Amino acid sequence: MSIGRPAGPSEPRSRTVALNGTELRLWEWGDPLAPPVLCAHGAFDHGRMWDELAPRISELGYRVVAMDGRGHGDSGRLPHGMSFQAGVLDLGFLLVELGPPVGLIGHSMGGGQVLAAAGIWPEEIAWVINIDGLGPPDNYPVDSLVEAATTSVEYAEKTMQRGARPFASPADMARQRGAINTRLPQRWLEHMVAHGSTEHDGQYRWKWDPLFNVGLPTGFTPEQAVSEFRLVEAPVLVLTGGEDDMWSEMPMTEVQERLSRFGDVEHHEVAGAGHYLHLEQPEQTMALVSDFLDRREHRSR
Repeated sequence: MSIGRPAGPSEPRSRTVALNGTELRLWEWGDPLAPPVLCAHGAFDHGRMWDELAPRISELGYRVVAMDGRGHGDSGRLPHGMSFQAGVLDLGFLLVELGPPVGLIGHSMGGGQVLAAAGIWPEEIAWVINIDGLGPPDNYPVDSLVEAATTSVEYAEKTMQRGARPFASPADMARQRGAINTRLPQRWLEHMVAHGSTEHDGQYRWKWDPLFNVGLPTGFTPEQAVSEFRLVEAPVLVLTGGEDDMWSEMPMTEVQERLSRFGDVEHHEVAGAGHYLHLEQPEQTMALVSDFLDRREHRSR
């Protein structure tokens, strides 16, 4: 299989920064002197999953920075397993480096992290765009998963083996991820593999740290996801997909309840899309983002 990637208006610049006890890989689009926008990806993904949206946002007059979260892509590993809070703290350090006010965009787990950051450092934030990242549903089996992750050697061994297992080819990796996220377009499955895998002696492995898979149940819980929602002062745009999908399991009643916690929020459902709505329906998504930013900038003038 030839590994392709979606064509974008421009390739990103790349650099690494040392902060918070690790190194983070950053991907950047747009004028370095333009107002900054910081993007956070979801679990098991990487910063190049913003290759569709980021160049378009940069064309609106922004400097867009997408990071490989710790334990993902080309960023540093996880010394103590997955930590939702450590990822939020990484965002805080990057807010300081980029200089406020910063726009935040997050997908899935990254959506939860940018909302947490906006609640902790409200004075640093210009606005927030949350892409299907309001957290797990209320019926998420937190207690049983946390107990297994923290007390069961067998659970840890199985999840470590699953995360570190080799694949015979990039095509096998794309098929494995496609079986999980069945709505994700094939070209994006290939793009995910192209930038999120490594090859050694003819075997391919995901770049994400196997420790992330072990600690995942103890990270992005419903309680953690919503704990800072009421502290967010910036305007928030929440986008969700209109189709059932893996990792999009929250009923609309729960979505509305969580939206009610924000002081300034608007919500739109993107038709014909699931969890990766910004990749499944990029035109609809970008139209909503552009309209939100245009109205936000108009109000700030």
